[in-house]
Amino acid sequence: MDLGTVSTASMIGMGVSGLLAIGLPVFLMFYVKFRYKGQINFFFIGAAMFVVSAMMLEQLCHAFVFGVTKGTIQNNIWVYALYAGLAAAVFEETGRLIAIRYFMNGKKVKMNDVNAFMYGIGHGGAESVLIVGSTCVNNLTTAIMLNSGSFSDILSSLDDTTKQQTIEGIKQLVEAPSTAFYLAGIERIFAIAMQIAFTVFIYQAVKHQKKELAVIAYAAHFVVDFITVVASDFLPMISTECLIAAMAAAVGVGAYFVWQKYDARVREDN
Repeated sequence: MDLGTVSTASMIGMGVSGLLAIGLPVFLMFYVKFRYKGQINFFFIGAAMFVVSAMMLEQLCHAFVFGVTKGTIQNNIWVYALYAGLAAAVFEETGRLIAIRYFMNGKKVKMNDVNAFMYGIGHGGAESVLIVGSTCVNNLTTAIMLNSGSFSDILSSLDDTTKQQTIEGIKQLVEAPSTAFYLAGIERIFAIAMQIAFTVFIYQAVKHQKKELAVIAYAAHFVVDFITVVASDFLPMISTECLIAAMAAAVGVGAYFVWQKYDARVREDN
């Protein structure tokens, strides 16, 4: 069976995006540690909270909701975007809020301005590694096996249903434009930036007891996910990524001004 081959450009894209998805958060972690004396503990706390809130609790919610609605939500892009955005905002921001509140009064492991950044890097880093990094590694491994002709042996050992599903996945991998694999890594830059920005909003909300800042974090997260889901269905891939970049810039600028505003107030009070 001729399954086709994956282009060299696509394979390079997988490798580049994989390196970005895995390497960027690691680089940022060490940069904040050595440049600003951040505690690496918070990188892993942020990563763990992402796993618990987004990869476990949110997925359990999806399984329940999708099971009850029997495909109704997934079949309507607007309803699905509303649900997906709401679920992501509620689970991720609530997890962030709980963690930051808990560690604000810590002693050895204490949340502060720098560690808030470290937490955001860990949250966005876990998302980057688990969703994009692992996918890039799997795709690159599959592409190498496919191009070398060794994938046929794997297919022969599968049952008919699994074999057909695997062939469909390979077909998508072969036919996907090379730009898609490069854009996956570039998107992670924007996503990590937004996760850091959301953390700043929640951190400032807890630190200064400003509930409105937490509301902004929830609302911004919902809007970003809602627009991303809808745009992915209606717009070309590059246009969608440009839109994500614009949203990342907007959220980042907002977080910066919030940070400056309350830092300035603290300096004046002292």
